[in-house]
Amino acid sequence: MEQIRTKALLLTITLLTFLIAFFFSVIVQDKQDVLDQKITSHHQLIDNSYELAVADTEKKLTQFAFNLMSDSAILDAFSARDRNKLLILAAPYFNKANAHGDVDLAGFIQNDGHHFLRLTDPNKFGDNIAKKRPMIALALKERKPITSMDVTLYNISIVNIVPIFNKGKFLGILQTSSKIERLQNRLNLRSGIKSALAFDSKKIAALLPEKKFQTYDAFAIISSNDTLFDYLPYTYAFPKSLTHTIEDKTFVFVAKDIKTYTNKPLAKIICSIDITKDEEDYKKQIFQLSTITLILTLVSFFILNIGFTVLIRRINEDIKIKEDLNERLSHQLYVDHLTGYLNRHAILRDLQQESFYAIILLNINNFKEINDFYGHEIGDKVILSIGNTIQQEIKKYPMRLYKMPSDEYAIALLSPISGHECEGISQSILSNIQTMHYDFSGIHIHITLTMGINMFIHTSGANDFSTPLINADMALKEAKKRHKSYLVYSEDMHIKQEYQQNILWSKKVNDAINEDRLALYYQPIHEVGGNIVEYEALIRIIEPDNTVITPYYFLEAAKRSNLYHHITKFVISTAFSFVESTQKSISINFSVDDILDTATVEFFLYKLTQCAHSNQIIIELLETDGIDNYSEVSSFIKKVKEYGVRIAIDDFGTGYSNFAHILRLNVDLLKIDGSLIKHIDTDTNAQTVVRAIVHFSKQLGLKTVAEFVHTQSVYQKCIELNVDYFQGYHLSEPKPMGFLTSIPQD
Repeated sequence: MEQIRTKALLLTITLLTFLIAFFFSVIVQDKQDVLDQKITSHHQLIDNSYELAVADTEKKLTQFAFNLMSDSAILDAFSARDRNKLLILAAPYFNKANAHGDVDLAGFIQNDGHHFLRLTDPNKFGDNIAKKRPMIALALKERKPITSMDVTLYNISIVNIVPIFNKGKFLGILQTSSKIERLQNRLNLRSGIKSALAFDSKKIAALLPEKKFQTYDAFAIISSNDTLFDYLPYTYAFPKSLTHTIEDKTFVFVAKDIKTYTNKPLAKIICSIDITKDEEDYKKQIFQLSTITLILTLVSFFILNIGFTVLIRRINEDIKIKEDLNERLSHQLYVDHLTGYLNRHAILRDLQQESFYAIILLNINNFKEINDFYGHEIGDKVILSIGNTIQQEIKKYPMRLYKMPSDEYAIALLSPISGHECEGISQSILSNIQTMHYDFSGIHIHITLTMGINMFIHTSGANDFSTPLINADMALKEAKKRHKSYLVYSEDMHIKQEYQQNILWSKKVNDAINEDRLALYYQPIHEVGGNIVEYEALIRIIEPDNTVITPYYFLEAAKRSNLYHHITKFVISTAFSFVESTQKSISINFSVDDILDTATVEFFLYKLTQCAHSNQIIIELLETDGIDNYSEVSSFIKKVKEYGVRIAIDDFGTGYSNFAHILRLNVDLLKIDGSLIKHIDTDTNAQTVVRAIVHFSKQLGLKTVAEFVHTQSVYQKCIELNVDYFQGYHLSEPKPMGFLTSIPQD
């Protein structure tokens, strides 16, 4: 019996030892898998952060270039090859973008390849940079935008090149760049990722033989933003990733290729992130597991059942720990902490892994003003409420909501639907939100949105996974620019959308004419001391909801749809009625096209013959139109002056006309363009130009009017420069007839 007991005991111990060893190895492997998953997640974080940092840098360069190209004065200065003026106009944009860390270098390059202006070194110009830089030569040849990494003397930058056209003429290119150190700083600040640059070791040794670099196989590290790269093992080989311990800390190293615009390898950037805590957690758990296993082994002979129970419980606990950890990591990386919705990282991940059919970006209009006025607490409530409203709107559709940075949301379409249906859903969201009045602790806020929509067929694994999001963002910005509630992205969106807008505004103008919703607003023009000397008639459309629409939106559409003469006739008739009822002077804007239109001229002359106070009429000729038909214009001016009509040149100082044609046209007033006036209190160049205009006018007996007087300091400066009259929101806003209290009413 003793032998049987001993054998049974030995068999039991052997069996228990085997089982414990088996379960111990399973758990260790499981924990190793957890650690491997964490390391894989860190790899993915490095990849995503790097791509986001590159995309963010390129976006800021593109935005900077767009701001410059949107300034017509800059285009005109470059077209005229006026380097000094171009520097004056472009430098503020560059300084602001440089201060924000968006751009390091910027320069204008002529279409013959010669450097015209370096904003960072204005005194250095004239060199043929196209011969030195194949990327520049290609951009000049193809006249298309190029964005790529580039290097000069091993100083890597992200370079953005855009062609410059002015009035259909190719002038050259704008080159902007951001040093790679900016990208490295973004990685460090946003994700705690350190980085270093590595080049071909043979090329470095040939170009810089006097310098010694740390080399690894075929590469040499030339710069880094952390000393940890000094401790890389000499066995490190590109482009493999590496998990390495340095001074009791563990890091993941990943080498990313930096390629040129021709997709040729340029260099490598080694990214590193600290995973010490993950390693310590792993070791701690292994130590704890070893201790428990030893105890279980010692007591297993006596409490077999209890031992197995404890072991199974421990296994379940470890599985739960792994699941909780993965869930927390995923939640932190892919979920917005304020709203609980998936975030930008999530949509970039899903664009790589899933098939989407549309991306809709939504931006809360005037959110900054809401935040500034009501505070961040109310701002957060606005974001939460809007997100919940959007979620309610889309829950019956195959759509998923994402919270983007700041005041934006994104909607991903998961199944194919028609573009018409997608737009209908978008319009429904906009309409429902605009009809809602949100109440936040007694504060009533009306909220509107702007949308950018990109319809596409995007399958998982596509290399250009971020393009749909970028296109939707472009559509959103264009919608903001055009003051539209939404815009659908397309390759020819400028042409297509302009066409659609013309149709829309043509209909609006036609409806306004048929429904008698045209109106004149009157903006007073003051002399020194504040007395009103005359009024300018400004056309408006009054929408059914009493929204006032300025001609900026509809005048060009009216011209294209043959409705312009109806507007002109209305302005003339209403202006003459104003003069008859008030006996006050009024100015009417006339374009060259108006003067060349026989019916318009005949109607105007007829109204003059019927008016007892025709000497109170002033015609403002738009200088920016340019005047080529001097004989017709001069003849018209001669005829109307017989009735005492005065002639003014509007927007003087920025268009095609000059002092010579002022003399030829026999004008009475010069209205100095607002672009010269709006910063005249601080802009010495504008002061010089205005001083010359005033002096010229005084010599000829002409009166001058300063437009865009929007502040007291601008008003005071205009007085100091001896301007005769003043017009602008600081003094008086345009108002309809019924609100002009200073004019006696019948």
